[in-house]
Amino acid sequence: MRVIIILIFSFISVFPQVNVQETQVADGVVHKKIINTNDTLVINILKIDIKKPDISILAVKANELLNTKETTSQMVKRYKISGYDVIAAVNADFFESDGEVVSNMISNGQIVKAVKFSDSPFNPFTNSQIASDADDNLYIEQFVFSGNLILPNGNVEEISRINSKSDSNSITLYNHFQGKITPPSSREWYVVDFVLFPLLSIGDTLKFVAAAKTTLRNFEIPKEGIILSSNNKYAHYLEREIKIGDTLRIVYNFSPKIKNIKSLTGGWPVLVKDGMNMIRRNTSIEGVTDKFSEQRHPRSGIGYSADKRTLFLITVDGRQPMSKGMTLIEFTDLMINEGVFNGLNLDGGGSTTMVINDKVVNSPSDATGERLVGNCLMVIRK
Repeated sequence: MRVIIILIFSFISVFPQVNVQETQVADGVVHKKIINTNDTLVINILKIDIKKPDISILAVKANELLNTKETTSQMVKRYKISGYDVIAAVNADFFESDGEVVSNMISNGQIVKAVKFSDSPFNPFTNSQIASDADDNLYIEQFVFSGNLILPNGNVEEISRINSKSDSNSITLYNHFQGKITPPSSREWYVVDFVLFPLLSIGDTLKFVAAAKTTLRNFEIPKEGIILSSNNKYAHYLEREIKIGDTLRIVYNFSPKIKNIKSLTGGWPVLVKDGMNMIRRNTSIEGVTDKFSEQRHPRSGIGYSADKRTLFLITVDGRQPMSKGMTLIEFTDLMINEGVFNGLNLDGGGSTTMVINDKVVNSPSDATGERLVGNCLMVIRK
């Protein structure tokens, strides 16, 4: 009898109890749900044929504002009300307590946030990000922003960032994603802001006309224009060089250079590169900590196949009796087994959320339910 019992347990361990369900959500979009009761895991995988002409991916900021939060399903609902045909969505970048995303972000071709370095306390360089261009080609890179202001006299000055709080002795741009007014700056700084309205766009160069100048703090940001904010030595310099009515040129660049970026959002860290498990090669990649990497947590991730035709959105539930979560190595192995050739970790934990056809299909781990997050990635029909 004792031998039979041992054989039974051996049989169970060799053949784990795994239930796999696949559902076609839309033409070119398949939802795969894996319930593994042996390993105590619940996994949701959305496979998207991103090369279908009617399907695209869109990075969406909570409330279309840098410093606010929404749930992923709230963002989906808001976009559907405004006329978008949203198939699915997943939470995206890590974010600050006020909702500001950690890394660069572009939504529908408009810059939400652009910085040279991510605001991550763990990574001295910049976190990896995922981008898609106008043709829905996909890229995972450590994108770095650079910008230039070209004055009427031909002088070129560096733009340090777009939206987000400025540094001393710098030039910063603010658009409608920042909110109604420019953010506060140090009272000791001398600040001069210029109101710019767009004239035309030629490639990556934008032409603006200087319509107004102010030294007031918390100045109103025009809906159809931008604020060029300068402080200290740059404020004194630009106050002399820029006259109302002048035409200014501004050049935005991201390195590596990708033309016509439509959507861009961050994650942390890169998990799969050219089919290789990057966590196995370097357990502290991009400043990842042991606690974050080696403990089992809910996970969210995004990736694409070797031919860049299939986009994968993946969530793993965790911190719950029915699903314990995954380590980063396990999550990366899952990605590779499913066909991901290049993959990126997104914000996980209580943020992990996948919405398909208006329904949250995973089980967010927070006791209060779906968490307010900084942004999300949507799969839409054009």
